[in-house]
Amino acid sequence: MTISSEHSQAVDDVFSVWDREDSPGCAVGVYHGGQVVHARGYGMASLELGVPLGPSSVFHVASISKQFCAISVALLAEEGRLSLDDDIRAHVPEMPDLGYPITVRNLMHHTSGLRDQYGLFRLAGWRDGDAQTNDDVLDFAYRHQRLNFKPGSQYAYCNTSYTLLALIVARVSGTSLREYAHQQIFEPLGMHNSRFLDDRSDIVRNRANAYQPREADGFLTMNSNVDAVGAICLYTSVEDQLKWLKNLRERTVAGQVLDAAMTSGLLNSGEPTHYGYGMAVESYRGLRTVDHGGVDSGYRSQLTYFPEVDFGVVVLANLSIMKPEKLALQVVDIYLDDRLGARGIVEEPVVSLSETQLQAATGIYIHPLTSQVRSIELRDGKLVMPTGFGPDLDLTPVAVDRFRVDDPAHELRVLPATDGPQQLEEIAINGRTDVFDRVEAVSPTVEDLAGYVGTYYCPEIDATHRVYVEDGRLWVKQRKTVAQGLKPACTDTFVLPVAALVFGRDGHGQVAHFELFNDRIRYLRFARL
Repeated sequence: MTISSEHSQAVDDVFSVWDREDSPGCAVGVYHGGQVVHARGYGMASLELGVPLGPSSVFHVASISKQFCAISVALLAEEGRLSLDDDIRAHVPEMPDLGYPITVRNLMHHTSGLRDQYGLFRLAGWRDGDAQTNDDVLDFAYRHQRLNFKPGSQYAYCNTSYTLLALIVARVSGTSLREYAHQQIFEPLGMHNSRFLDDRSDIVRNRANAYQPREADGFLTMNSNVDAVGAICLYTSVEDQLKWLKNLRERTVAGQVLDAAMTSGLLNSGEPTHYGYGMAVESYRGLRTVDHGGVDSGYRSQLTYFPEVDFGVVVLANLSIMKPEKLALQVVDIYLDDRLGARGIVEEPVVSLSETQLQAATGIYIHPLTSQVRSIELRDGKLVMPTGFGPDLDLTPVAVDRFRVDDPAHELRVLPATDGPQQLEEIAINGRTDVFDRVEAVSPTVEDLAGYVGTYYCPEIDATHRVYVEDGRLWVKQRKTVAQGLKPACTDTFVLPVAALVFGRDGHGQVAHFELFNDRIRYLRFARL
């Protein structure tokens, strides 16, 4: 691959829409073969002070933090100070016995079965602007009464696991994750703008403010309110992350640990998790990648590395509507296009289907393990899938029973009913597959809905939810948050924008509780008072 000034100009063109003095934006770095081949800022680090973004601007990179937390744990294991197969209760005895041992390795590979901390915050009534401390997260962890699944049997992304890993680093090393990572990783690599921020009130030199668009015009500040390190809370710059990319090849720090870090973990069945030590282990257009993104407040980030060609891209943004993963791949295409294979589902030609053919895919589908709901609707001659937390997803047909979703790119297949119900197969770009069963939709009457009315309490998050009927519809209200309407899916199952509620009945057929499910939390039980 020959690098030219034309490559940098093409990257500038990708980000030109944000390259203004009246807009936040991002900093971008490109690494290849031991060299920085592009490093620039686009837009402003501070709209208030008129400070532009650059390669040394410091951003909160959210979940990119995980690889530095996990590698800190792995370094302690290499020193013989812990084992990745230790039961976590050996280091965190405050965790309850949940019926199965959870290992340090389970935490690292997202196979612990623990409930995700950020989902618990929302369900417990925390608002977006409320502070989230380390003690708050640990309180949720210690309140667990059951797991989502047996450890090692499934993969489910879990931020709680990484907050616990940070605690384990502190207890085993005798110092904080902030200090340990500084001593063992950041300082040796000259990453002087990088640190885990365990006190959100600290002054961070060169920090970029984060923003979100205002509905009418302009922007609102949207900085992070979290200081629970491990899962997130790394503040760093493009300059420093380019040094980290170089280290992934040169192994100045972490040495052989990086081989394991960049290798997929395995489930008990031997199936890959596609996740190493805080890094997703995937591929893009035929080349292997290790990568991770990050989302918190108005910050967005992406780090993508191609080990086979020693090439990487960093995109760190301070605007909530930016999509660094998609933008990073646009940069990858500029530099590596002649080395990359086909784009898969994205390149498949669109086909034209009749309304009858489209109608055959519509319906409500529920995942048999997670109770997550997918709803496919036909509107104005097009198939759409409501998300509940953003724009509806358009389903583009590439065959009579196959559909493409562009952002994020994945595939949906409608499987015919054979020995069971019709199914919907959801295939991620990394090959991970989920299958949903079609269910019969219901339309409960107001009298039916009255049977669900009541007050429900969950001791795991110390939260009370009130369910009531208004305007012929079922609603749920929790403290400090606005009421949300419940959409009926199937018998005793209702859908919120970010969760499904499955009501359970006693021996007399009366509603006695509901269990709440989303993609990272299952069986969270609220008992009717």
